[in-house]
Amino acid sequence: MPRSTAPIPRQESSQNLSAQSARSYEGRGSPANPSAARRSRPINRKRGEAGAKGDIDGLLADVADNVIATVARAGFRIEGKQAFRAFLTNLFQNYPTRQELGRQVTYRVYQEGNVVVVNSYTDQTFIDKNGRMSTMMQRNSQTWVKTAGRWLLVDQHNSGMPGAPYTP
Repeated sequence: MPRSTAPIPRQESSQNLSAQSARSYEGRGSPANPSAARRSRPINRKRGEAGAKGDIDGLLADVADNVIATVARAGFRIEGKQAFRAFLTNLFQNYPTRQELGRQVTYRVYQEGNVVVVNSYTDQTFIDKNGRMSTMMQRNSQTWVKTAGRWLLVDQHNSGMPGAPYTP
């Protein structure tokens, strides 16, 4: 659940993270502007660390007020930071243990270094408060926009991998 930007070894790594939006990955920057991609990575690292601690405020610190999040576990689009907060609060309460393994992370840079699109795959294992395990394989994308010198997550989309097993 991509779970904004945190470095993890290039192809795969495991961390105890929050839902779809908390991602800790290191990928490659666009050859046209690798520095913009490098500058956006620490945001996801910080978000990944916040998610691992269950710190929803830290997880949402760099999320735009009008963010759109399409989250596989929700099944519908979440509109706005407050709705995203409500979703994550419920998710964290229902799944106190969350682990994700991210891989094949790419960063593409646009608009003279002011827009970064991050794509990845994630294997999730969540354990609910009753000890029941839930697994999901996902495709993820995040769109980051630099506004007034600050990077903000404006769009996040996570969807289950077609044909992959899902245990709710």
